[in-house]
Amino acid sequence: MTSSRNSGIFYLVNRHVAWLVSVCCLAALFTPRAAGQERREPVQIEEAGVLRATGVDEVFDLAGSVRLSHGNTVLTSDRVRYDRLNGIVHLAGNVRMVRETSTFSAEAAVYYEQDQRAIGAGRVKLDDELDGVVLTGHRMVFTQEPHRAVATGKPAMTWQQGSSRINIEGFRLEYYFTESNTLLKALAEDSVVVVDEGEGVTIYCDHAEYYKATQNARFSGSPRMVRSLGSDEGEIEVTGNGMTYGFEDRTADVFDSVKVVKGTLEGICDTLRFDGEGLKIDLIGNPVIRSVHSEIAGDEIVLEMEDGKVTKALVTGNAKGTYAVEKTEGTDRSTIEGRSMIVDFDDEAVRTITANGNAVSNYNPSTLESGPSGHNVVRAKEIVIELDGGEPVKVNADGGVDGTYLTPEDDDGSR
Repeated sequence: MTSSRNSGIFYLVNRHVAWLVSVCCLAALFTPRAAGQERREPVQIEEAGVLRATGVDEVFDLAGSVRLSHGNTVLTSDRVRYDRLNGIVHLAGNVRMVRETSTFSAEAAVYYEQDQRAIGAGRVKLDDELDGVVLTGHRMVFTQEPHRAVATGKPAMTWQQGSSRINIEGFRLEYYFTESNTLLKALAEDSVVVVDEGEGVTIYCDHAEYYKATQNARFSGSPRMVRSLGSDEGEIEVTGNGMTYGFEDRTADVFDSVKVVKGTLEGICDTLRFDGEGLKIDLIGNPVIRSVHSEIAGDEIVLEMEDGKVTKALVTGNAKGTYAVEKTEGTDRSTIEGRSMIVDFDDEAVRTITANGNAVSNYNPSTLESGPSGHNVVRAKEIVIELDGGEPVKVNADGGVDGTYLTPEDDDGSR
C-alpha cells in the first residue's frame, strides 16, 4: 500500500479491504459532528476490487464486485461512491440490494443510510421470493419505513395465482410489505390494466387496490371487465361505477349503473356478480336483459353459460317478458308474466319462455303484418311460449287455463 500525505488518498487493489476501511471509519468517528446531527449506523464496506478514499471529506470510491452491508441489507454493485458524512451511497452497474426475502435490482441506485431508502433507475426490479411477486419499472423507490416500493415509468407487477399468471400495469404502482417484508397490499393508479391470464379476464380502470389477506382487488374510475370466451364465442364485457375481483375464486362484483354485454344480448342492473368458475352472472336490483326481439325483467336474473354461450336465464320475483317480431314500442308488444320465469337462448336470442305461478300471456297479433287487431290473453299455472325471431310459433298452457280474446273495443271498456 502507498500513501500521499498531501492528497490523503489510499489506493488498494485487493478484494479484501475490510481492515483498511475499518481504520478509515475509526478515524472518522473522532471527527466532531455538527450540532443537531443524529448518529446513524454507517454502511460497512465488506469487499471491493479497488478502493479510493479521502480522510478529509470521508468519500469512498470503490469498483470491482463491491459488496456493502447495512443492518439486514446487503448491497452489491460494479461501482460505488460512498459519502460517509452525509450517509449517501451511489451505486452503478449491476446494482442489487437484498433485504430479507426481497431482492431489489437496478442499473443505478442511490441508497440513504438515515431511512434505509433506495432509489433505483433504469431497468428496475423488485423480486419478492416469499410471495412470488415481481415489481418492475424504470424508476423505483424502496423504503424501510414504511415498508413500501413505489414504481413509475411503465411499471408492472406480476405473480402466480394457482395455475394462472396475474399482471397489473398502470402509471404508478405501490407495493406495501408487512414487517417481515411480505406482501400486504398493492395500489395502481392511472390507466390501470389487470390481467388474469389463466381466466382470460382483463380489467381496465383508473385506480386499483389489491389486498393479499383476502386475495381481492377493488377497482374504481370507470372499471370495465372483459372475459374472453375463446376465438369462436367472443367475449363478455361488464361495466359499472365500482368493481371487486377475487383472484382465488374468480368472482367479480360490480356496482352502480351496471351493464353486461355478450354479443347482441345486453343486461342492466344495480348490482352484478360474475362467477368465473361456474360461469354464472347474477343480476340484482332492477335487472333487465335485452336481445334483438325480446326484453326480460324481474327482481333477480341469473344467466347461465355453457361452452362460452348464454344458454339460460332464471328470473325470480315479478318476472315479465316482452317480445315482438320488430322492435315494437309500448303496449303493442306481446307480454308474458309470472312469479318466476325460465328463458332459454339460442345464439343469444330468446328461444323459449316458461312462466310459472299466476302466469299471464298477452299476445298481440297486430305486430304481424297479417295479424288482426286485439289481444289474446291466456292465464294458467304455467305457460310456455316458443319464439322464432320474436314471433310465437308454439304456446302451451297448463293448470287452470283461462283464455280470452280482447278486441280494441274491449280494451276501451266498450262492446
